[in-house]
Amino acid sequence: MKLSIIIPVRPPAEGKTRLAAVLDGPARAALVERMFRHVLAVAVQSVPAEQVHVVSRSAMLLQHARECGANAVVDEAGGHIPALVQASAGVDQDAPVLALSADLPLVKTTDIAAMVEALAAADVVAATDRAGVGTNALLLRRPGLIAYAFGEASLARHRGQAEARGLRFAVIKTDGLSSDVDDPADLALLAARSDGRRLA
Repeated sequence: MKLSIIIPVRPPAEGKTRLAAVLDGPARAALVERMFRHVLAVAVQSVPAEQVHVVSRSAMLLQHARECGANAVVDEAGGHIPALVQASAGVDQDAPVLALSADLPLVKTTDIAAMVEALAAADVVAATDRAGVGTNALLLRRPGLIAYAFGEASLARHRGQAEARGLRFAVIKTDGLSSDVDDPADLALLAARSDGRRLA
Protein backbone atom coordinates (compact mmCIF):
# COMPACT_ATOMS: atom_id res chain seq x y z
CA MET A 1 0.00 0.00 0.00
CA LYS A 2 1.26 3.44 -0.90
CA LEU A 3 0.68 5.64 2.13
CA SER A 4 1.29 9.38 2.39
CA ILE A 5 1.97 10.82 5.85
CA ILE A 6 1.40 14.51 6.55
CA ILE A 7 2.91 16.08 9.66
CA PRO A 8 1.78 19.65 10.37
CA VAL A 9 3.97 21.49 12.88
CA ARG A 10 4.01 25.04 14.18
CA PRO A 11 7.28 26.96 14.57
CA PRO A 12 8.82 25.82 17.86
CA ALA A 13 8.63 29.27 19.44
CA GLU A 14 4.85 29.33 18.95
CA GLY A 15 4.03 25.88 20.26
CA LYS A 16 2.74 24.45 23.53
CA THR A 17 1.68 27.70 25.19
CA ARG A 18 -0.40 25.72 27.71
CA LEU A 19 2.89 24.51 29.19
CA ALA A 20 3.94 28.07 30.10
CA ALA A 21 3.28 27.44 33.78
CA VAL A 22 6.01 24.78 33.92
CA LEU A 23 8.33 25.56 30.98
CA ASP A 24 9.77 28.86 29.78
CA GLY A 25 9.77 29.83 26.11
CA PRO A 26 13.12 28.27 25.11
CA ALA A 27 12.26 25.02 26.93
CA ARG A 28 8.89 24.80 25.19
CA ALA A 29 10.50 25.45 21.81
CA ALA A 30 13.09 22.75 22.46
CA LEU A 31 10.35 20.30 23.43
CA VAL A 32 8.38 21.03 20.25
CA GLU A 33 11.48 20.44 18.16
CA ARG A 34 12.42 17.18 19.92
CA MET A 35 8.94 15.75 19.61
CA PHE A 36 8.73 16.70 15.93
CA ARG A 37 12.10 15.12 15.18
CA HIS A 38 10.96 11.91 16.83
CA VAL A 39 7.63 11.80 14.96
CA LEU A 40 9.39 12.52 11.66
CA ALA A 41 11.94 9.76 12.30
CA VAL A 42 9.13 7.27 12.93
CA ALA A 43 7.31 8.41 9.79
CA VAL A 44 10.31 7.93 7.50
CA GLN A 45 10.88 4.50 9.03
CA SER A 46 7.26 3.58 8.31
CA VAL A 47 7.08 4.61 4.64
CA PRO A 48 9.59 5.75 2.01
CA ALA A 49 10.79 9.22 2.98
CA GLU A 50 9.42 10.82 -0.19
CA GLN A 51 5.92 9.85 0.96
CA VAL A 52 6.28 11.96 4.13
CA HIS A 53 5.17 15.58 3.91
CA VAL A 54 6.03 18.13 6.61
CA VAL A 55 4.01 21.35 6.46
CA SER A 56 5.23 24.25 8.56
CA ARG A 57 6.18 27.92 8.67
CA SER A 58 9.48 27.03 10.37
CA ALA A 59 12.44 27.16 8.00
CA MET A 60 14.50 25.14 10.49
CA LEU A 61 12.00 22.29 10.74
CA LEU A 62 11.45 22.24 6.99
CA GLN A 63 15.20 22.02 6.43
CA HIS A 64 15.38 19.07 8.81
CA ALA A 65 12.56 17.41 6.87
CA ARG A 66 14.53 17.82 3.63
CA GLU A 67 17.65 16.38 5.26
CA CYS A 68 15.60 13.30 6.19
CA GLY A 69 14.40 12.93 2.61
CA ALA A 70 10.85 14.10 3.32
CA ASN A 71 8.92 16.71 1.37
CA ALA A 72 9.00 20.16 2.93
CA VAL A 73 5.79 22.12 2.38
CA VAL A 74 5.80 25.80 3.31
CA ASP A 75 2.60 26.49 5.22
CA GLU A 76 0.88 29.22 3.25
CA ALA A 77 -2.56 28.73 4.75
CA GLY A 78 -1.95 29.20 8.48
CA GLY A 79 -3.61 27.06 11.09
CA HIS A 80 -3.57 23.32 11.69
CA ILE A 81 -6.49 22.33 9.49
CA PRO A 82 -5.71 24.71 6.59
CA ALA A 83 -2.13 23.40 6.60
CA LEU A 84 -3.39 19.83 6.35
CA VAL A 85 -5.71 20.75 3.49
CA GLN A 86 -2.86 22.50 1.68
CA ALA A 87 -0.49 19.55 2.07
CA SER A 88 -3.20 17.04 1.15
CA ALA A 89 -3.52 18.65 -2.27
CA GLY A 90 0.05 17.58 -3.04
CA VAL A 91 -0.16 13.88 -2.17
CA ASP A 92 -1.34 10.92 -4.25
CA GLN A 93 -5.11 11.44 -4.55
CA ASP A 94 -5.78 7.75 -5.12
CA ALA A 95 -3.89 6.42 -2.09
CA PRO A 96 -4.42 6.57 1.68
CA VAL A 97 -3.21 9.61 3.61
CA LEU A 98 -2.36 9.82 7.30
CA ALA A 99 -2.48 13.12 9.19
CA LEU A 100 -0.09 12.64 12.11
CA SER A 101 0.31 14.98 15.08
CA ALA A 102 3.82 16.26 15.75
CA ASP A 103 3.56 16.01 19.55
CA LEU A 104 3.68 12.25 20.07
CA PRO A 105 6.99 11.51 21.82
CA LEU A 106 6.17 7.83 22.39
CA VAL A 107 4.86 6.95 18.92
CA LYS A 108 6.44 3.94 17.21
CA THR A 109 6.39 2.37 13.77
CA THR A 110 4.13 -0.34 15.18
CA ASP A 111 1.52 2.32 15.92
CA ILE A 112 1.53 3.43 12.28
CA ALA A 113 1.30 -0.19 11.22
CA ALA A 114 -1.71 -0.68 13.51
CA MET A 115 -3.54 2.16 11.80
CA VAL A 116 -2.80 0.74 8.37
CA GLU A 117 -4.00 -2.68 9.49
CA ALA A 118 -7.26 -1.17 10.73
CA LEU A 119 -7.81 0.40 7.30
CA ALA A 120 -8.35 -3.10 5.89
CA ALA A 121 -11.83 -3.05 7.41
CA ALA A 122 -12.53 0.70 7.43
CA ASP A 123 -12.49 3.81 5.26
CA VAL A 124 -11.52 6.18 8.05
CA VAL A 125 -9.32 5.28 11.02
CA ALA A 126 -8.92 7.66 13.95
CA ALA A 127 -6.31 7.29 16.68
CA THR A 128 -7.70 8.83 19.83
CA ASP A 129 -6.06 10.56 22.78
CA ARG A 130 -5.92 9.29 26.37
CA ALA A 131 -9.35 10.72 27.16
CA GLY A 132 -10.90 9.06 24.13
CA VAL A 133 -12.38 12.30 22.78
CA GLY A 134 -9.66 13.86 20.63
CA THR A 135 -7.89 12.72 17.45
CA ASN A 136 -4.10 12.48 17.34
CA ALA A 137 -3.91 10.81 13.92
CA LEU A 138 -6.43 10.36 11.13
CA LEU A 139 -6.05 7.88 8.29
CA LEU A 140 -8.27 8.27 5.22
CA ARG A 141 -8.58 5.75 2.42
CA ARG A 142 -8.05 8.68 0.08
CA PRO A 143 -7.59 12.44 0.56
CA GLY A 144 -10.74 14.46 1.09
CA LEU A 145 -12.89 11.50 2.07
CA ILE A 146 -14.03 13.53 5.08
CA ALA A 147 -13.01 17.02 6.20
CA TYR A 148 -10.35 17.44 8.86
CA ALA A 149 -12.04 18.43 12.12
CA PHE A 150 -9.14 18.47 14.60
CA GLY A 151 -9.62 20.32 17.86
CA GLU A 152 -11.56 19.75 21.06
CA ALA A 153 -13.79 16.65 20.95
CA SER A 154 -12.71 15.98 17.36
CA LEU A 155 -13.27 12.23 17.48
CA ALA A 156 -17.06 12.65 17.50
CA ARG A 157 -16.90 15.11 14.59
CA HIS A 158 -14.76 12.77 12.50
CA ARG A 159 -17.07 9.85 13.33
CA GLY A 160 -20.17 11.89 12.51
CA GLN A 161 -18.85 12.88 9.10
CA ALA A 162 -17.94 9.31 8.24
CA GLU A 163 -21.30 7.93 9.33
CA ALA A 164 -23.18 10.65 7.42
CA ARG A 165 -21.38 9.53 4.26
CA GLY A 166 -21.93 5.83 4.87
CA LEU A 167 -18.23 5.23 5.45
CA ARG A 168 -16.76 2.58 7.72
CA PHE A 169 -15.17 4.23 10.77
CA ALA A 170 -12.65 2.63 13.13
CA VAL A 171 -11.03 3.91 16.31
CA ILE A 172 -7.74 2.67 17.67
CA LYS A 173 -5.96 3.59 20.88
CA THR A 174 -2.31 2.75 21.34
CA ASP A 175 0.11 4.02 23.93
CA GLY A 176 2.22 5.86 21.39
CA LEU A 177 -0.63 7.50 19.50
CA SER A 178 -2.63 8.50 22.58
CA SER A 179 0.24 10.12 24.48
CA ASP A 180 0.24 13.67 23.16
CA VAL A 181 1.61 16.58 25.18
CA ASP A 182 -0.73 19.53 25.63
CA ASP A 183 -0.72 20.52 29.30
CA PRO A 184 1.45 20.12 32.43
CA ALA A 185 -0.33 16.91 33.45
CA ASP A 186 0.55 15.34 30.10
CA LEU A 187 4.16 16.37 30.53
CA ALA A 188 4.37 14.95 34.04
CA LEU A 189 2.78 11.66 33.00
CA LEU A 190 5.08 11.22 30.03
CA ALA A 191 8.16 12.11 32.06
CA ALA A 192 7.27 9.36 34.47
CA ARG A 193 6.91 6.84 31.64
CA SER A 194 9.85 7.81 29.46
CA ASP A 195 12.44 5.43 30.96
CA GLY A 196 14.57 8.33 32.08
CA ARG A 197 14.60 10.06 28.72
CA ARG A 198 14.33 13.80 29.17
CA LEU A 199 11.21 15.35 27.62
CA ALA A 200 11.78 18.97 28.65
